[in-house]
Amino acid sequence: MKLWPMLTRLCSRFAPRAALRIVVDTNILISGTIAESGFPARIVDAAIAGRIRFVVSAILVDEYLEVIERPHIARKYPQIQERVDKIRRYLHLDTIFVTGIPSAPIVSGDPDDDFILACVEEGRAHYVVSGDHHLLDLHEYRGAKILTPREFVTKVLP
Repeated sequence: MKLWPMLTRLCSRFAPRAALRIVVDTNILISGTIAESGFPARIVDAAIAGRIRFVVSAILVDEYLEVIERPHIARKYPQIQERVDKIRRYLHLDTIFVTGIPSAPIVSGDPDDDFILACVEEGRAHYVVSGDHHLLDLHEYRGAKILTPREFVTKVLP
């Protein structure tokens, strides 16, 4: 009879904590792929290591892959192909995948960013990381703080 409470305590003590759910703008993924150091790279590496978890949609993943696989990027950064493959696997296997389809317009300055905020809502994200001023000017959306990569790494990333 006393075994069950002890097992419950042990499991809660040693079980991995729920990772923070983050929506990253495509520009952060691109920067974190091309430059292996810097704030965007630290965010991408933390996600791959399981310390945080990205919330993504098909729109975000498709946009990332379309940009990172452009011929001029492949020519300019031939050394990143292994990192691209690792990030592609992560995006397809270890993320929280949502539809990311906005139910109504959200960002008046740039409607193209509405899918980011739809991901926040649908994936119950804790943070949005972006360099886009349309998003940063909101500061928060549905309880998710909107931060620059520098702010996220210095204030939030464990």
